[in-house]
Amino acid sequence: MKETSVGRAHASRRAILKAGAAAGLVGAAGVASAGTAFAEAGSRSYDVIVIGGGFAGVTAARELKKKGKRALILEARNRVGGRAWSSTFSGVPVEFGATWIHPSQTLIWGEVQRLGIARVDDPNPDYTVFATESGGYARQDLAFLEHQDALLRRFVEGAEQYMPRAYDPFNRADLLADVDKLTLGDKARQLRLTTLEQNWVSATTGAYGGGFERGSLTQLARWWALCGYNTETFHGINVTRPVGGLSGVITKLLAESGVPIVYNAPVTKVADNGSRVQVTAGGQVYDAGSVVVAVPVNVWNSINFTAGLPAEFGRLSTETVGVPTAKKILIQVQGDIGRPLVNGKSGAPLDLVLANTDKSSQGTVLVAFSVNPNLDANSLSQVQSAISEVLPGTKVLSVKGHDWGKDPYAKGAWTFMRPGQLLRSLRAVRQPHGRLVFAGSDIATGWAGYVDGAIESGTQAAAVAVNLSGAAAVA
Repeated sequence: MKETSVGRAHASRRAILKAGAAAGLVGAAGVASAGTAFAEAGSRSYDVIVIGGGFAGVTAARELKKKGKRALILEARNRVGGRAWSSTFSGVPVEFGATWIHPSQTLIWGEVQRLGIARVDDPNPDYTVFATESGGYARQDLAFLEHQDALLRRFVEGAEQYMPRAYDPFNRADLLADVDKLTLGDKARQLRLTTLEQNWVSATTGAYGGGFERGSLTQLARWWALCGYNTETFHGINVTRPVGGLSGVITKLLAESGVPIVYNAPVTKVADNGSRVQVTAGGQVYDAGSVVVAVPVNVWNSINFTAGLPAEFGRLSTETVGVPTAKKILIQVQGDIGRPLVNGKSGAPLDLVLANTDKSSQGTVLVAFSVNPNLDANSLSQVQSAISEVLPGTKVLSVKGHDWGKDPYAKGAWTFMRPGQLLRSLRAVRQPHGRLVFAGSDIATGWAGYVDGAIESGTQAAAVAVNLSGAAAVA
């Protein structure tokens, strides 16, 4: 594997490791280390409290500290990262969530450069697997991916007109009004795709959205716009990784910030009395002038906001933004089976399967993604059955998966909005409510669903929280 540089051109589409955009966000981040700054003993009062130690929360806390504010991070888990989580499996480092970065994601790319962290490109796949007319699967050479790309371009045709500014998705709300009502399934029907064509494009559309009938067309179009309306970039955003994983990045960001953090402190109640905010977490009550709520949208309804939230906040959390059935599964198989790129059929147990970068002494480690609600991500027998369908003769030795929908501090994985949420909800929930400011990749205007979006949102939330921490409450 070669270290990349900012100016390095990514491989052509036929040679790209085509992992789901979903994987870009649901990523890996570090566990608590001895060097982590912890909250001062006995200290309970701060200028700003940040709820959540993912990239949005850590970024917000760092920016607050830069502005002279006394901040504290409350983290429910025993690690930083949130939907980013590094681990090991079968003797190799793996990511259970966000994995890749790209030069077009300027915020995370800039952080990695500034921290002096090397980057590597994942090796290219050797072959791909697609559905067939007969209902099964067949191995194809990489040129077959062009069929999928042609279908993808049909899905997002016209995005240059209705979404001309990638970082301002509301710019042409007049043109978006009808588009934002559509599911991916609605678009497939408008295009009159055959079942086979829908299966060919499912891994880059329906699987991203948690199913063709869940995900909105506008979420796909947002990513397409951010990629310059170009398939090379669209697939290239899932190629380059920081050495040491995104865990190394967030751990360094937290350490250099000097902001104290309390682990194993899930927040249960937030009471905004108009002049101060009391936050109950891990059996303790903390006090601040303002609060940054940097947890996934799906989790908002799990917290008791005693003063209440506007209806749109609760509705968005109930509808879900992070895909609620998403799972990421590491699979150890026997022998060297090369580097496959499997594109699952719509509704299949596994939507996408690819080879992990690092080799295992026991054979090949595969990385799989699923939005099938019926799949047990840790069932060897279920995963074996699913793998046998797409890679016949392959023996599964062990599996290790994470069901993000069942994770109480995520309740879903990567960001993928549903129809209507962009125009109806996004602007509303980005506004402060009282002394509360909300942040996270889910509500970024740019790279929503990626670490870059979390950094964007955390930075913006900090700027608002600074003013609220010592000012009169915002209505």
